Amino acid sequence: MDQDGFSSPVMVLLLAMMVLFLGGISVDLWRVLSDHREVAGIVDGAAIAGATAIDADALYADLPARLDASLARERVCSYLAEHAGVPAGQCPGPDVEVGIATDTVFVRYRRDVPLTLLRAVSVFGGDADPIRVSAEAEVTLLRGVP
Repeated sequence: MDQDGFSSPVMVLLLAMMVLFLGGISVDLWRVLSDHREVAGIVDGAAIAGATAIDADALYADLPARLDASLARERVCSYLAEHAGVPAGQCPGPDVEVGIATDTVFVRYRRDVPLTLLRAVSVFGGDADPIRVSAEAEVTLLRGVP
């Protein structure tokens, strides 16, 4: 019997390829979102750690709150080394920005998220570069605010 259209094995193969591609997108999307949440938490923690480096002499002299810049940078970098695995020589570096002002700590951290299932699908269409997630946080000291 002669039928027009695709044969069943070809349809099953095409359907399997589409399901693999859509599954790869969803798994990798959730991985990127999860890593972004993790990076945002790390950045928040690093900025707060840097903000704990208050200049005690200024505080005791009843001056406006200000930071000890070198101690704040050290605390930010230690936090990033402990929680994100950033080597001490790369803080600040290409993926880490740290800004310390008189009363403000700014931290930006970027990390590559390697693709999982989309890397397998990319064999058919080229190379799959990792996706870069980034987060930034800024903490400002306020005196007299609980």
